[in-house]
Amino acid sequence: MAFSLSYSSPLGKFALASAVAALLAMALAYDLPNGDLGAEIFWQLRFPRVLLAFMAGAGLAVAGLWLQTLFRHALVEPGLLGVSAGASLAAVLSLLLGTTYALVLPFAACVGAALSLLTVLAMARRYQLQAEALLLVGIALNAVLSAATQLLLILAPDSGLRAGSFWLMGSFANAEWPWLAANAVLLLVLLGWGIKRCTSFDIWLLGEREAGHLGLNVRRFRRQVIWASAAVVAMAVAQTGSIAFIGLMAPHIASRLVGSMHRQLMPATLLVGGALAIFADTLARTLMAPLELPVGILTALFGAPFFLIILRQRWQR
Repeated sequence: MAFSLSYSSPLGKFALASAVAALLAMALAYDLPNGDLGAEIFWQLRFPRVLLAFMAGAGLAVAGLWLQTLFRHALVEPGLLGVSAGASLAAVLSLLLGTTYALVLPFAACVGAALSLLTVLAMARRYQLQAEALLLVGIALNAVLSAATQLLLILAPDSGLRAGSFWLMGSFANAEWPWLAANAVLLLVLLGWGIKRCTSFDIWLLGEREAGHLGLNVRRFRRQVIWASAAVVAMAVAQTGSIAFIGLMAPHIASRLVGSMHRQLMPATLLVGGALAIFADTLARTLMAPLELPVGILTALFGAPFFLIILRQRWQR
């Protein structure tokens, strides 16, 4: 789990860095033609796509780590809590309303993600739910939001149906340099916020009362984590669609490599999440070439068994 006791291993850090570097090299150079055509494909298509995959995977992974810490539960991730579904619903609604893509869509996705997360937290405080019950609430909310999205698509014209379906399948094909630059700035700002609060994340795991006694402003910290997580998820969803389970898998894998202290765990989670997204995208492009598979399908195929394994480990304790 993202906050299990472990130890920081130099070998684990080296293995992680080596794996990410090798995966990047493979994804960037695979099946490129020689000459000017290959260079043009690399700079105009391949490099932006790999960069988008890395940023989206890194963002979803870090958001998953923040939410696992906030809920103090190893099975939490944006998709299971309905955060991704809320962002997708808002993004599809924004598209169908014909609003300006570049300005309104990211804001709408952020609001949808935040409202979903706030709904789960409000129910937790109202009914004093345990962590396992929160997951059930999140799954139910995810089902409702997904059904609402499907209803919007059924009622949409053909052009809206094609545009909205992109968010339901997940893809890194829509990589554009202006979007990449904006996403990179947002991701760096939010990661800087997270790195500066690594100690606060560690203190939070002791419990809200203990964290308050140690000087942490509990309400402000919870609110900041909610909005930061929502912004990161919205950043990914607005351009790549709903891609599940990266936020669940990456923190667990990273914690096995570098330990449970957030100062090491957060950067490692970022790298693991980016690597998982690049790996899934590479499989999506090559597994059934020339047909391209939706990335969201592949991450679900890997993530669902991973979720069951973690769940089984918790039951055996």
